[in-house]
Amino acid sequence: MTAQTGVARRTRTGLVLALLGSLAVLSALAVLSADAAAGDNPVLMDAGPIARRGAPIAATIADLAAALTLGGAVVSGWLLRDAADRTRVLLVVGVAAGVTTLARGTSLAFSYAVATGQPVGSPRFGSDLSVFLATDLGIWLLSGLVIAALTTTVAVLGSSVAIARTVAVLAGLVTFAAAMTGHAAGDETHEVGTSTMMIHLLAVGIWLGGLAVLQLLPDRGRDDAAVVRGYSHLALICWIALGLSGVWALAVRMNHPGEILTSAYVQLGVAKAVLLFVLAALGALQRRQIVIGFGTAPADGERHARATYRRLALLELALMGLAVALAAAMSSSPPPAEVGVPPAGTAGVLTGYPLPAAPELLTVLAAWRPDPFGMALACVMVLVWWRPSAPRRPRGQSLRLVASAVVLVLLTSGPLNVYSKVLISAHVLQHLLLMTAVGALLGSIGAVPQRLQSLIGGRWWAATSLALLGPAVLIAGYVTPFLRVALDGHAAHLALQMLALCGGTLTVLAVRALPSAAPTWQRLLGRGAPLLLGLVAGAALLLTDRLLAASWFGATGRTWWADALEDQQHAGIAALVVVIVTAVVALLPRPGRADQRG
Repeated sequence: MTAQTGVARRTRTGLVLALLGSLAVLSALAVLSADAAAGDNPVLMDAGPIARRGAPIAATIADLAAALTLGGAVVSGWLLRDAADRTRVLLVVGVAAGVTTLARGTSLAFSYAVATGQPVGSPRFGSDLSVFLATDLGIWLLSGLVIAALTTTVAVLGSSVAIARTVAVLAGLVTFAAAMTGHAAGDETHEVGTSTMMIHLLAVGIWLGGLAVLQLLPDRGRDDAAVVRGYSHLALICWIALGLSGVWALAVRMNHPGEILTSAYVQLGVAKAVLLFVLAALGALQRRQIVIGFGTAPADGERHARATYRRLALLELALMGLAVALAAAMSSSPPPAEVGVPPAGTAGVLTGYPLPAAPELLTVLAAWRPDPFGMALACVMVLVWWRPSAPRRPRGQSLRLVASAVVLVLLTSGPLNVYSKVLISAHVLQHLLLMTAVGALLGSIGAVPQRLQSLIGGRWWAATSLALLGPAVLIAGYVTPFLRVALDGHAAHLALQMLALCGGTLTVLAVRALPSAAPTWQRLLGRGAPLLLGLVAGAALLLTDRLLAASWFGATGRTWWADALEDQQHAGIAALVVVIVTAVVALLPRPGRADQRG
């Protein structure tokens, strides 16, 4: 026993030393890459050597720790079935979350030094920190720091599935805050830049962190066939998201393709793309080993395949660490297209986009502005629905899922996405359709969650209240200053869209949660109350003389549809039409269709 204990201690010591050595190598690589990408940038030179070299190191540590936090929480919350394995992973997640907090605090200090040109340790360092924290960059850096600290606190509260999933959500919010601090390229590509960055960080976090924590488990948990197969499918989704978002993000940060040969920043991005292809090859080899080595009856060949799988996983982790170091170097250096000139006109200053042409039929059909977030969300919906471990789905449900994904892309990347920036009618219609079309379709498929059924408990008033919650909150978002914030900021814009989508889903699920034996009037009330609220909101838009977000929609400089209040009345008419059509669909009896619950 003593000999075994000594071996275990030496193994742990060797592992810690190997991790520290790897971190030192990656940090040094990040510093060298950042120096090459930055060149003689005067802003970075003014920040002093500590901030100039410390920023990529802090970013590397923060990104690696954040990935371990997010990926570990996702694996423990959705894949692991053994409580002991979950406890072990959440311990690692708690430590990683603490490291993330410290590293992000350090990054905030270095970012302040770079932004103000005050070297760390100089007499004036920190003198105008409050001013910096009031900027967009400072707000998001501070928000990420606070959420990371909250994530650390929650991670040490227990080891239940609920704790793990809560930590995963909080870690996702930390990633969201980090994405909002990224370089946004030119003004017209700000939203694309931040959305692709968010998708990129979420994907790499789940992939890298999930793979890392699996290697820390004992053989029983690490080689669990269901866990490994589930993670393999998740990693494939992340690889696709990484590839698409990475190429898109790099494209909007370039001025022209020739910068592949002239810009060190772009060359770092190309190096990351090459690493991604190498990782794809390793992933293909791993999936082959999974097929061979995770059968029901382990044999010599299967044991060899499992050992090969583990070695490939370690190599994959090393290459992903290298990619994170390159990404940290890029985040600490200005991209070639950092400085953008707003499009001409009032609309260009407000929205960052040129004023679209007058909305005629052919013009509207040709108006498209791809949105990475909506596209990624639609892809995730489809891939999760048809994951390998998913039960067999009824054809009707699958068709509704595909329809909701298609409509989501059309609403977030199509004509309404273009005109919603300058027309209140398009803005209202976009969010109303996200609720009544996409959200309602999502709520109509699958089983009603057991927790929602327990919360409602067959009480008609509880179901009606929850059915009203989504529309009521969306209306509140429109009549409060939050609408102006959502128009001006990409984060609040995405939040408002998700509010509409989730609100519609909750409404349908709440109605479906009523028992099939409930009186007809209760079921009609649950369906009719949200529709009645929608009719009231549409009538208010039609009759009021108060323009919503007047400082925005009344100041876009449109030469067509110049009367913003009249356009708001159009929004009211559109809302009434959508609600009436939805009412016809929702209130018609459906004989022979039973609600699914589970």
